[in-house]
Amino acid sequence: MIRYRFSDFTLSPQRRLLVREGREVPIIPRYFDLLVLLIERRHEAVHRREIFELVWTDATVSDSALSQAVRTIRRALGDDSREPRFIRTVSRHGYRFVLDVVEEEDDAAQPAPPPDSAASPAEIPVNGVEPVLERPDAGRWTRASAGAAVAGIAAGGLGGLILAGAPGSAAPLAIAPVLAVIGGACGALGGAGVGAGLTLADARARSHRALAMIVAAAVGGGLVGVAVQWLARWALADLLGLDVDVGGGLEGLAIGGAAGAGYALATRPAEAGISAPRGGRRRHLAPIIALLCGLAGIALTLAGRPLVGGTIHAIATGSEGSRATLAPLGRLLGEPDFGPVSRTILAFGEGAMFGLGLAYGLMRRPPGASFDSPRS
Repeated sequence: MIRYRFSDFTLSPQRRLLVREGREVPIIPRYFDLLVLLIERRHEAVHRREIFELVWTDATVSDSALSQAVRTIRRALGDDSREPRFIRTVSRHGYRFVLDVVEEEDDAAQPAPPPDSAASPAEIPVNGVEPVLERPDAGRWTRASAGAAVAGIAAGGLGGLILAGAPGSAAPLAIAPVLAVIGGACGALGGAGVGAGLTLADARARSHRALAMIVAAAVGGGLVGVAVQWLARWALADLLGLDVDVGGGLEGLAIGGAAGAGYALATRPAEAGISAPRGGRRRHLAPIIALLCGLAGIALTLAGRPLVGGTIHAIATGSEGSRATLAPLGRLLGEPDFGPVSRTILAFGEGAMFGLGLAYGLMRRPPGASFDSPRS
């Protein structure tokens, strides 16, 4: 194995040690990997996107996390970003290790660091997990919202087409884009709330992670649900004169908790930042979240709490002359009206589509082309 000597430092990838004049220099494991990468690739400037792919393979982080990592390494080496001796920032690209390095066989025992050279508590990983040094990825919950919105648009549009074409239906074809807009809006709002809760819990929770994610996602979904419920009831009562029992809070709580449980089951905790499944684990995440959200939809229906489709049917039933009732869907399934079977199937489909869109939004990594963060 090779070790590297530069200035008065010795870096041993095999022993995972950075030593300066016989004394170990404490460094967070993830940052140690970054330093090794920069030294191994010292003849070139390493692009930020490549650093994310090679060092943060199991986490979704922003440019600020990389900048923080480089600043920490520079402090450990005694480097100055204004006049760098070791690591130079390459504008709009990445970083390069610029000092001459000597490679030698790593066959000699490294000197044991003296007791007073131990890492400070802030630098020591807790239970093998690095401290999170950045804020949760704010863009992640927007991607979750966008994914859920797309799923809502698809579900609403498809449902509208089926309703318009159902035997005995008086609904016009124009109902499809209307339901698509309603589905997209509900998906976007619900995805924003649940995604925000998941992002916060995934970034901060280091113990009882699964419970934290379930609670945070449920709270996020519930808060959005309460807001939508209040707004919908106000609009229906004051603008249309309808007294309809519109749901929202309990439904958001249940669907959000199911999404949190699915994400906790399908992902492993990242050492820093946000867990982002890659490769084969991606194939498991979406079906698990979709299934649990669909089952939550069934549970809500059995408890008499309809989701979007059931609420639309209730509003249409209470509105004189409305042609948007879902009774034709029930007749397609052999029921005389929009009955228990059709309600259950529709609720499962709504919950599953929401979970599917949310999952794909959560799996998206931040764009790698945004490299305009301040110089480290």
